Amino acid sequence: MRTKRSFLGAVGTLTLVLASALTSGTAQAASSATSAASPTTSPAVRSELLAPGSGIVCSSGNFCASVWDPNANRFRVFYFYNCGRYSLSNWGGWSEAQNSQTGSAVARIYGASGNELASYPANNGVYAVDWTPVYSIRNC
Repeated sequence: MRTKRSFLGAVGTLTLVLASALTSGTAQAASSATSAASPTTSPAVRSELLAPGSGIVCSSGNFCASVWDPNANRFRVFYFYNCGRYSLSNWGGWSEAQNSQTGSAVARIYGASGNELASYPANNGVYAVDWTPVYSIRNC
Protein backbone atom coordinates (compact mmCIF):
# COMPACT_ATOMS: atom_id res chain seq x y z
CA MET A 1 0.00 0.00 0.00
CA ARG A 2 2.79 2.38 0.78
CA THR A 3 4.06 2.20 -2.81
CA LYS A 4 0.66 3.14 -4.23
CA ARG A 5 0.36 6.25 -2.09
CA SER A 6 3.90 7.36 -2.97
CA PHE A 7 3.22 6.82 -6.66
CA LEU A 8 -0.07 8.76 -6.51
CA GLY A 9 1.59 11.51 -4.49
CA ALA A 10 4.36 11.81 -7.06
CA VAL A 11 1.83 11.99 -9.92
CA GLY A 12 -0.14 14.66 -8.07
CA THR A 13 2.99 16.70 -7.36
CA LEU A 14 4.14 16.41 -10.97
CA THR A 15 0.70 17.53 -12.17
CA LEU A 16 0.80 20.60 -9.92
CA VAL A 17 4.32 21.50 -11.08
CA LEU A 18 3.36 21.20 -14.76
CA ALA A 19 0.15 23.19 -14.28
CA SER A 20 2.09 25.92 -12.48
CA ALA A 21 4.70 26.09 -15.24
CA LEU A 22 2.07 26.25 -17.98
CA THR A 23 0.08 28.95 -16.20
CA SER A 24 3.22 31.00 -15.57
CA GLY A 25 4.35 30.71 -19.20
CA THR A 26 0.93 31.72 -20.51
CA ALA A 27 0.80 34.76 -18.22
CA GLN A 28 4.27 35.86 -19.34
CA ALA A 29 3.36 35.45 -23.01
CA ALA A 30 0.13 37.44 -22.54
CA SER A 31 2.00 40.15 -20.64
CA SER A 32 4.66 40.59 -23.32
CA ALA A 33 2.04 40.50 -26.08
CA THR A 34 0.12 43.41 -24.58
CA SER A 35 3.09 45.61 -23.66
CA ALA A 36 4.08 47.67 -26.66
CA ALA A 37 7.25 49.73 -26.89
CA SER A 38 7.18 53.51 -26.65
CA PRO A 39 8.14 55.52 -29.76
CA THR A 40 11.76 56.73 -29.89
CA THR A 41 14.19 58.51 -32.21
CA SER A 42 17.86 57.98 -32.93
CA PRO A 43 19.64 60.17 -32.18
CA ALA A 44 17.35 61.04 -29.27
CA VAL A 45 15.53 64.37 -29.16
CA ARG A 46 13.53 66.11 -26.46
CA SER A 47 9.99 64.79 -26.11
CA GLU A 48 7.05 65.19 -23.78
CA LEU A 49 3.56 63.81 -23.31
CA LEU A 50 0.65 65.93 -24.51
CA ALA A 51 -2.14 66.79 -22.11
CA PRO A 52 -5.40 65.02 -23.02
CA GLY A 53 -7.28 66.95 -25.71
CA SER A 54 -4.37 69.22 -26.61
CA GLY A 55 -2.53 69.48 -29.90
CA ILE A 56 1.05 70.31 -30.79
CA VAL A 57 2.46 73.60 -29.56
CA CYS A 58 5.67 73.89 -31.56
CA SER A 59 8.06 76.69 -30.60
CA SER A 60 10.07 78.59 -33.20
CA GLY A 61 13.06 76.72 -34.61
CA ASN A 62 11.57 73.23 -34.20
CA PHE A 63 9.99 70.62 -36.39
CA CYS A 64 7.51 68.89 -34.06
CA ALA A 65 5.89 65.51 -34.50
CA SER A 66 3.38 63.78 -32.25
CA VAL A 67 2.73 60.05 -32.13
CA TRP A 68 0.70 57.75 -29.88
CA ASP A 69 2.65 56.29 -26.94
CA PRO A 70 0.85 53.06 -25.93
CA ASN A 71 2.71 52.85 -22.61
CA ALA A 72 1.52 56.28 -21.48
CA ASN A 73 -1.91 56.13 -23.20
CA ARG A 74 -1.25 59.63 -24.52
CA PHE A 75 0.33 61.34 -27.49
CA ARG A 76 4.04 62.14 -27.23
CA VAL A 77 5.46 65.14 -29.10
CA PHE A 78 9.08 65.08 -30.31
CA TYR A 79 10.99 68.34 -30.88
CA PHE A 80 13.53 68.17 -33.72
CA TYR A 81 15.77 71.24 -33.41
CA ASN A 82 19.29 70.31 -34.59
CA CYS A 83 19.51 69.77 -38.33
CA GLY A 84 19.89 66.07 -39.12
CA ARG A 85 18.32 62.79 -40.11
CA TYR A 86 16.57 60.85 -37.36
CA SER A 87 15.55 57.19 -37.39
CA LEU A 88 12.17 56.35 -35.88
CA SER A 89 11.28 53.28 -33.83
CA ASN A 90 7.80 52.16 -32.80
CA TRP A 91 5.99 54.98 -34.60
CA GLY A 92 2.61 54.17 -36.10
CA GLY A 93 -0.87 55.51 -36.70
CA TRP A 94 -2.17 58.95 -37.55
CA SER A 95 -1.17 62.10 -35.70
CA GLU A 96 0.25 65.58 -36.35
CA ALA A 97 3.41 67.36 -37.46
CA GLN A 98 4.22 71.06 -37.46
CA ASN A 99 7.21 72.84 -38.97
CA SER A 100 8.01 75.97 -36.95
CA GLN A 101 11.57 76.24 -38.20
CA THR A 102 12.80 79.54 -39.54
CA GLY A 103 13.83 80.50 -43.04
CA SER A 104 13.28 78.04 -45.82
CA ALA A 105 13.88 74.84 -43.82
CA VAL A 106 11.82 71.99 -45.26
CA ALA A 107 11.23 68.88 -43.14
CA ARG A 108 10.98 65.58 -45.02
CA ILE A 109 9.80 62.10 -44.02
CA TYR A 110 11.15 58.91 -45.59
CA GLY A 111 9.97 55.33 -46.05
CA ALA A 112 11.77 52.02 -45.54
CA SER A 113 13.76 52.25 -48.78
CA GLY A 114 14.77 55.88 -48.20
CA ASN A 115 12.09 57.21 -50.54
CA GLU A 116 10.64 60.59 -49.66
CA LEU A 117 7.01 60.26 -48.56
CA ALA A 118 6.18 63.92 -47.86
CA SER A 119 7.70 67.33 -47.15
CA TYR A 120 6.59 70.13 -44.85
CA PRO A 121 7.64 73.77 -45.41
CA ALA A 122 8.46 76.07 -42.49
CA ASN A 123 5.05 77.75 -42.42
CA ASN A 124 3.74 76.75 -38.95
CA GLY A 125 1.00 74.67 -40.58
CA VAL A 126 -0.25 71.60 -38.71
CA TYR A 127 -0.33 68.49 -40.90
CA ALA A 128 -2.02 65.11 -40.42
CA VAL A 129 0.57 62.36 -40.85
CA ASP A 130 0.32 58.56 -40.97
CA TRP A 131 3.56 57.51 -39.22
CA THR A 132 3.16 53.79 -40.00
CA PRO A 133 5.21 53.81 -43.27
CA VAL A 134 7.72 56.42 -41.98
CA TYR A 135 11.20 55.21 -41.02
CA SER A 136 13.08 58.49 -40.73
CA ILE A 137 12.80 62.29 -40.58
CA ARG A 138 15.16 64.95 -41.89
CA ASN A 139 14.10 68.21 -40.28
CA CYS A 140 16.08 70.60 -42.52
